[in-house]
Amino acid sequence: MDDSSRPDPDTSPEPSGPAGAPPVGPPAAPDAPTLPPSGPRKDLMAVVVVVAAIAIIALGIAGWMYYQTTASQRAAVELLEGATALVESADAVVLDLDEVVRAEIDSEMTTRVAEVAEAVPSAVEKLEEALVLIDESLEDLPDDEIAYARALRSSAKARLEMFEQADPILDTNKKAAAALEPATRAWALVLEANGLSRQAVEEYNKLTRESVTRSAELTRQSNGKVIEAKALFSEAATGFPEADLSMYIEYTEAKLAALVISKQADEAFLGNRPAEANTLGNRFNEAERALAEKAKELPDSPAEPIAAAYEALAGKATEAYLQARARATEADARLREADGRANG
Repeated sequence: MDDSSRPDPDTSPEPSGPAGAPPVGPPAAPDAPTLPPSGPRKDLMAVVVVVAAIAIIALGIAGWMYYQTTASQRAAVELLEGATALVESADAVVLDLDEVVRAEIDSEMTTRVAEVAEAVPSAVEKLEEALVLIDESLEDLPDDEIAYARALRSSAKARLEMFEQADPILDTNKKAAAALEPATRAWALVLEANGLSRQAVEEYNKLTRESVTRSAELTRQSNGKVIEAKALFSEAATGFPEADLSMYIEYTEAKLAALVISKQADEAFLGNRPAEANTLGNRFNEAERALAEKAKELPDSPAEPIAAAYEALAGKATEAYLQARARATEADARLREADGRANG
């Protein structure tokens, strides 16, 4: 076949299928790679943005929560520090009260009692406020401060319990102090009067005008001391009516009656009435023997009935006070231990 019979590719008719449709077969391979559609790329970018936004929000929330937690802890610690300051401030009154409760009653006790009693209400307010601050702080305190806070609360509560017993103790201390000083002075005067009375008897028994004159003077001095003693015993009994000082007052009254007889005997002797003087002398001796028996029934000191009355009035309160004091001491030990750990 020559070249003229070879079909021209440019002029050869296209092959056709039935009814002139294009031939069925695979499409021609593309000359370049096809780019991915634009729709899916936009969705991926949106997901990345959302994830990033969530991460930022989470970081923001975490940061806010950390800030809030730190701020709350700082505030709680400040509350605890305020409570500590209040307890320390109240401690000055606690120590004064403790000194009064544990001290021996003397004439200066009345002044100390008045000072402490005046200071107690303010100290109680401070301790109550401290408890409020501690309770407010506990929820947000750092873990290493919790033990200290609880110990401080126990310490403050124990101090309040001590103050709860203060009124009956201080009131009884005040009464006892008011009674003890005059009663003690009164008894000392009675002992001096008895000594003068014995000297008077010795002078009288010499049976001379000069000696009986000295006896009369000694009797007069003894009488004056007993009168003063009776007034002081009455003062003590008025100041502390719960203390039974009646036996001392009765003794002074009996002593005064005996001294009246002694004075009459002196006057009878000096008036040259020997029979009357002897009769009066015998009556005086009988009165003195009765006084000696009455003296045996007296306590060694008027401090004893005063102490008994004190125990009856303030014994239970004092016992409760000492128990609360022991709890405060124990709480203070835990407080020091907790403070050492927190600061260590």
